[in-house]
Amino acid sequence: MDYYAEPDPDPDSQPPSSRRGGSSILIGAVVLLVLAAGGGAYAVVSSLTGNKAAGHPSSQPTSSAPTQPASSGLATTPPARSTATASPSASPKKSAKPSTVAVSPSAAANPAVARVRTLLEHYFAAINAHDYAAYNSLLDARMQQQNPQSKFASGYASTRDSAAKLTSIANIGGGSVAATVTFTSHQNPADSINNSSCTAWTITLYLEPQNSGYLIGVPPTGYRSVHQDCP
Repeated sequence: MDYYAEPDPDPDSQPPSSRRGGSSILIGAVVLLVLAAGGGAYAVVSSLTGNKAAGHPSSQPTSSAPTQPASSGLATTPPARSTATASPSASPKKSAKPSTVAVSPSAAANPAVARVRTLLEHYFAAINAHDYAAYNSLLDARMQQQNPQSKFASGYASTRDSAAKLTSIANIGGGSVAATVTFTSHQNPADSINNSSCTAWTITLYLEPQNSGYLIGVPPTGYRSVHQDCP
């Protein structure tokens, strides 16, 4: 197989090995003529053999003869490209984001604790980000009607909630639960319920089952949250 496309070499520079067979036959024929014809033909034979030896010595090739492809630089096989790729170093696993909602031992004993905690995390995240769409997605149909975007904007304009803790979960039938939560809110005094920049709250959210989680439903008649100035 040809590895390189090269021009044909100059015929005059080829080694004589491929032509020696023909030269020997010619010389043999001339010798016979010499023996038959005498000394005059001998001069012709000497002239022919002398020219052959001068052009292509039989013992050594000329320096201009091409070397074998195996020893020439052109005929060497190019080094194979390495296909190995360095394996990427393993990136450290990201640690789980800590929950923004603590859980009391009594609440942790309820089978619904994981789903309730997830909803509460989204609830406080939506309020702190002032994200009405996210907040609205946590409400059932009746609560959505009672909490339009204008009410959300005025009620939580400067609010920042923290230190949330799920203190209890009560089963209230039909798969619904009442989740009681304590937390602290910081806001502009003009936006607060008690003209304070810091308020300590205890609220209960009435949660209705929805697919694999919960939605916040309408509280029962007469429900009131508990709040006071931060100590």
